[in-house]
Amino acid sequence: MSQNASPADESPDRTGPPAASGSAAAGTGDGAGGAASAGGVGERAPASHGAGSLSSRLSDHGRRTGIVALVALLVTVILGFGLTRLEFTTSQDNYLNSDSRIARDNVDYQSLFGGEAMVTLFTVAPGSTTADLFTSRNIAQWRTLQHDLDASPHVSSTITPLTALEFTDNLVRGQGSDALSSPAAKMLIGAQQRDPDKASASRRLADSLRTLQRINAVPVANRNLGSPAWVKVLLYDNTGAIRKSLRPFFPTTTTAQMVTRLKGNASLHEEGAGAHVVERAVAGLTFDHASLMTTGAPALLRNINNYLRGGFLTLGAISLVLMAGLLLAAFAVRFRLLPLGVVGVGLIWAFGLAGYVGVPLSVVTIAGLPVLLGVGIDFAVQLHSRIEEEAQLDRARHPVVVAWEGLRRALSVATVAAVLSFCALEFSEVPMIRDFGTLLAIGLPVIVIATVLLLLLTLDVRERHRPTPPRDYTHGPLGRAVIKLGGLPRITAIPLVIVSVAVFAGGIVADGKLTVQTDPEKWVNQHSQVIKDIRTLRARSGSASELDVYIRSPNVFDDATASFVGRFANRQLSTHSADLRDASSLVTIVSYLLEVPNTSIVMPTGADVRAAYDVAPPDIQRSTVNLKNSAMNIIFRTGSGSLERRAAVVADIRGNTHPPAGVTATPSGLAVIGTGLLSGLQNNRTELTYYALIGVFVLLVLCHLSLVRAALSMVPVLIAVGLSSLVALAIGVDLSPLTAVSGPLIVALCTEFTTLLIFRHLEERSRGHDPRAAVETTAGRTGRAFAVSALAAVIGVGVLAFSSLPLLRDFGLLVALNVAVALLSALIVLPPVLVWADEHGWVHHPRNRNRNGRHSGPSSPGRDTSTDRVDHAGDITSTSTSTGRATDAGYPSGTSPTAAPST
Repeated sequence: MSQNASPADESPDRTGPPAASGSAAAGTGDGAGGAASAGGVGERAPASHGAGSLSSRLSDHGRRTGIVALVALLVTVILGFGLTRLEFTTSQDNYLNSDSRIARDNVDYQSLFGGEAMVTLFTVAPGSTTADLFTSRNIAQWRTLQHDLDASPHVSSTITPLTALEFTDNLVRGQGSDALSSPAAKMLIGAQQRDPDKASASRRLADSLRTLQRINAVPVANRNLGSPAWVKVLLYDNTGAIRKSLRPFFPTTTTAQMVTRLKGNASLHEEGAGAHVVERAVAGLTFDHASLMTTGAPALLRNINNYLRGGFLTLGAISLVLMAGLLLAAFAVRFRLLPLGVVGVGLIWAFGLAGYVGVPLSVVTIAGLPVLLGVGIDFAVQLHSRIEEEAQLDRARHPVVVAWEGLRRALSVATVAAVLSFCALEFSEVPMIRDFGTLLAIGLPVIVIATVLLLLLTLDVRERHRPTPPRDYTHGPLGRAVIKLGGLPRITAIPLVIVSVAVFAGGIVADGKLTVQTDPEKWVNQHSQVIKDIRTLRARSGSASELDVYIRSPNVFDDATASFVGRFANRQLSTHSADLRDASSLVTIVSYLLEVPNTSIVMPTGADVRAAYDVAPPDIQRSTVNLKNSAMNIIFRTGSGSLERRAAVVADIRGNTHPPAGVTATPSGLAVIGTGLLSGLQNNRTELTYYALIGVFVLLVLCHLSLVRAALSMVPVLIAVGLSSLVALAIGVDLSPLTAVSGPLIVALCTEFTTLLIFRHLEERSRGHDPRAAVETTAGRTGRAFAVSALAAVIGVGVLAFSSLPLLRDFGLLVALNVAVALLSALIVLPPVLVWADEHGWVHHPRNRNRNGRHSGPSSPGRDTSTDRVDHAGDITSTSTSTGRATDAGYPSGTSPTAAPST
C-alpha cells in the first residue's frame, strides 16, 4: 500500500476511486445541499451554519479552553453545594399526595392520638406465665420506664403491662376495696338490668357472683398488684382465660407488651429519635421470668433511612467500579476512562440541581444514581467512539467538530425522547414515583450537557497536541457481532413487524396477570435485625402492625356513640377475623367487661364509658380519648398479610359503616397509608408506559417528518416493552412498586438505540451506500460503541441487584434484563426492517438539487465521500476530497491525523 493510502480506503465500505484534487461533488441527502471546501483525504469540515460557532470555538482552543474549564469548575462547585441540600425521607409524603383524603386523615389522627408505636415484647420464661411477671422488681422497673418515657418530648403515651393491669384494678377494686361499689360492679348490674332475655340476665348474675367469690377469696390487705392471687383475679376471667379487654397487652399466656406511642406528625429525624429513646430506655434491663425485645414501624423506617444514606454512596461506588472495568475491558480507545470522568461531573451537576429543586431521596429515587450513571456513560461512549471513528477511519482534520456534527442531531433527539419517557412518570399517583421521574428528567439533560461540553473540550485538546493515529477497528469482535446480529434477510421484515405487534399485545395480556408485591416487609432487607424482630413479634404475639380508626362525635360519652363504637368493633372482628386480632378502645374495654358466655350482647352506656375514663391511668386516657376535639380512638391489631387484604378491610369500613347522625368513623394509620400506596400504584401503572410510547412516537414524527421512520424506531421498542411483561410472567416474579413502573425507563433506553441506528443509517445512505451496505457500514463502524454503551446501560440498572433491599434488587435485575432485550431487539429486528422499508423508498429520500441549484446525481455506492454536516432530517451533504496527505495548521508539524503509516 502506498504511504498516502488511508484506512478509510482500506475499509470495504469506504472504497472507490478518489476524486480529483480540489473537486467538489454535491451530496444527495434529505434536505441536504451545499458543498464545502475540499480538504485532505477523509476530512469532514464543519458546516458553516449551526455548528460553525462550535468549530470556531474549538479551533480557538487556547484562551477559550481555559475559560470553559474555569466555568465548568465554577458550575461544579455551585451545583456541588446543592448535594448538601439533598434530603433523605421515608415519610408518608413519599407514598401519598399531601392533599389526598388518606393523607389528611392520617395527619388528623396523629394530631389527636399520636404517631406510630414502638412495641416492647416480654416473653415469659418456660414454666412461667404472664401472672409471674408482676414481681416487685418488675413492677418497679415498669414504673421507672413509664416515668422516663413520658418525660421524653418524643413520646405521646406509654402503656406498660402494669398500666393495663392498673386500669383493671381501678375498675374492679373500688374505693376501700369494696367490690360491690366498684365501677365494674355498677356496669355489670346495669347490663343485667338492660338484658332483654331473662335467662341471659340470670346467667349474667351467676357470672357476677362467681367474680365476687374470686375477689372475696383474696384478703383485702392482699388486693394489690404485688399479690399473685390478686394479679390472677385481675388478669384472668372466670373461665381461666386472659380477660378479653387485656389481650392487646397480654396477647398470649406467655407474652406481654409495652406500647410506646411516639409524637404524632413527627419528622423522620424526630421519629427516629423517638425510637432511639425507647430502645435506650429498655437497653440493659432484665426482668424476672422474662426476656424482652423492642421493635416497631419507627425502627423499620429508621433502618430504611439509614440504608438510604449509606446505600446511596455504596451503590454509586459499585457503579463506578463496574463502569471502569467495562471501559477498560471493552472500550479500546485512547482516554477510555474519560466518559466515566465527565459523567461523574455530570452526576454532581444533576444531583446538586436536584438538591436545589428539592427532589427528595427516597427508597425509589435513590435508584436514579446508578440509572443516570449508566445512561450517561451510554451517551458519552457514543460521542467518544464517533470522535475516534472520525480520527482513525476518516482522518478528519477536526475529528471532534465533525463527530459532533454527525451525532448532535441523533443525540439531541435521543435525549429529548428519554426525557419525555421519564416525564410519563409524572402522571403517577404516587409521589415517590413522580420524584423518580423528575430526578431522571432533570438529571439526564444536565449529564448530557456536561458530557458534551467536557468530553468535546478534552478530546479537542488531545487531538491538537497528540492526534490519534489511523487504525481500522471495524473488523473487531464487537463490530462483527453487531453485523451478524442484524444480518437477517429482508424477507423477514414483515414477519418481524407482525411479531413485534404480537409481542406487544402479549405483553398487555401478561401485564394484567402480573401481581404487585404488596407486603411492605418484603420490600426491605430480609436479613436485617429489625425484620427478624418484627417476625419474632408477630410469631409470639400474633401481630406486628395495627389499623387505627378514630371516631368523632358531638359527645363521645353519649349512649349512641358508645353503642355504635362497641357494635362497630365487634362487626369488624367478626367479618375480618383472618386479618384483625383484637380491638383496643375505651368502649371495647367496658364492652368486653360486660361480655358473659351464653348471654345476649349488651352495649355499654355513655355513663359506663365515662366512668371508665375517670379511673383510667393518664396514658390510657390520652391514647383512647381526646376530649378537647371530641374524638375517640380504636386500635385493631392486625395479623400478617398483604396490603391488598388490608385494603379490603379499609374498603369495608369506608363503605359499610353507618354511624349515627353527627358521628364519623375514619380509618387511618400506617396500614391505611399502605393501602393508599397500593391504590396509587395500581390505578394507572400500565398507562404510564403508554404515555411514554405516545410521547416518544409524536416526537419522532416531528423530528423525522416521516411516519415510516418514526414507526420503524418504535418496532424494537414495542418488542422490548411487551417482552418485559412476558419475561416477568414467565419467571414468576412479583412486581415491586418500583419495578411496576419500569416501562418508561425501558422505552427511553430502547428509543435511544433505535434513534442512533436510524440516524446513522440515513447518514450512510447519504454517502451513497445502498440500504444493505448502509446497515452493514453502520454496524461495523458503531458496533463497538453500541455494545459498550448498551452494557453500560445494563450495568447502570443492574448494579441495583447489589442492594440489600428487595425493592431495589428486583428492579435492577428485571430492568437490566429488559434493557438487554431492548438492545437485542434494536440490533436484530431493526436492520432487516430498515433495509426492507428503505428499498421501497420509504426511508431515505435523496434530493436532486444542491445549494447552487444544480442537479447532481447520487454518489457512487461504496465511494468514500466525506461529509460536511448532518442536515435537519438526519441525512448529510457530502463532498469528495482530494487524495494525498493533509496538513492542518492546528496540529504540530508531522503529526497530522490524516497521515497514514507506511505499509
